[in-house]
Amino acid sequence: MNRAIVFLLIVLGSCSKKAEPEKEIVVSENIPVQQVEVAQEEDTETVPFSRSVKGNGFVYTLHGLEKANGSIDFKSISIFEKKKLRQKIIVDSVYVLHDWEIIFNADKDANFDGFKDLEVINWAGNYAFSSSFWLYNQKTRKYDHYKPLDTIQNIEIDAKRKEINSNYHIGPVNTYSKTYQWENGKLLMMSASIFEEGEETHMYRKNGKIVVE
Repeated sequence: MNRAIVFLLIVLGSCSKKAEPEKEIVVSENIPVQQVEVAQEEDTETVPFSRSVKGNGFVYTLHGLEKANGSIDFKSISIFEKKKLRQKIIVDSVYVLHDWEIIFNADKDANFDGFKDLEVINWAGNYAFSSSFWLYNQKTRKYDHYKPLDTIQNIEIDAKRKEINSNYHIGPVNTYSKTYQWENGKLLMMSASIFEEGEETHMYRKNGKIVVE
């Protein structure tokens, strides 16, 4: 009798256990992944800019990028002779806010040697501007940048007197008037009249030295 009771308890205990769910076997497969090319957005904020002038048997083309706000970043100047590139000048540090501020010509003889030189604006303010000049080199038949001309504001080239003049003001009362001449291939300031902060100063060159009065 005791054996029958034990056997019955074992049977009932095994029936009360819940069957554990079988674990799902996952088989990994190497599935090829298709590469998706991301299209680059088109630059709609800038458009190519160019302007050309003729002279001295050359064609000069100023290249740049014009932005949506109207400002123009200069990049380079290409000089062509009979449709063949003769010289390329990099000017990528120059920009103007409006196209009407651009000064780009080859009709001035900045050093009075009988050959026209290349002028490109390098800075434009509210009441003044300055230009960079590349002087024509007769030997190489190319243009050489003459850096001392870069900072002369409101430059005026007087071919008759063979002088370069600069007249400008800073603020409402400070005025500056300067005159330059070439000597032995170098540009020298010959005289200046400065009215600054209520005081007037005159300078002139004498025996190779600047005299201040």
